[in-house]
Amino acid sequence: MIVAGNKKYGLAKSLHKLYPDALFCSRSEGGYDLTKLEHHAKFAERAAYHDEIILCSALWKFNQTVLLDAVYKKCLEVKAFPHIICVGSTTDRVKNGSPWLYNAEKKALRDYCNTLAIGGVWGDSKPKVSYISVGTLSNNQDKHPGRKTMNVDQAAEYVKWLIDQPTWININEISIDPMQSETWYA
Repeated sequence: MIVAGNKKYGLAKSLHKLYPDALFCSRSEGGYDLTKLEHHAKFAERAAYHDEIILCSALWKFNQTVLLDAVYKKCLEVKAFPHIICVGSTTDRVKNGSPWLYNAEKKALRDYCNTLAIGGVWGDSKPKVSYISVGTLSNNQDKHPGRKTMNVDQAAEYVKWLIDQPTWININEISIDPMQSETWYA
């Protein structure tokens, strides 16, 4: 397993607890600046030879989508058939007229993941692609005081659940939000 993310922070940290032998790639882990195209290619070259590839870096300027593209195309080139899991955000559904680019970035990631996932389901010899979007995680509680959050370790368990499914099925997309009403916490 290879993970685009820093094992000391956020969801990658929780994934590291579950998969301590996984290879984690970030600026501080192997010198991968995944906001640079040349590092996308470097990561893709390495990732193509793993059975599971998890892209959970919260990248900006559409770099997470571009990284997925580089990884997927490298897998096709070398005839590798891993399970690629992209971690997005449920903000991909937000339509509030805000000029916040993050929403559009996650929508693009979601749409491209769905395109690749369906292509893999119906095509021959292609990687599996799954998209998991999660609402606000507990490691971001300070940015959203008063909002109910999902425990980041629980989110990692959902990623593990995707990985643990039979190889002959693909869960194309899953979206998970913590309920905000106190009703659900009684």
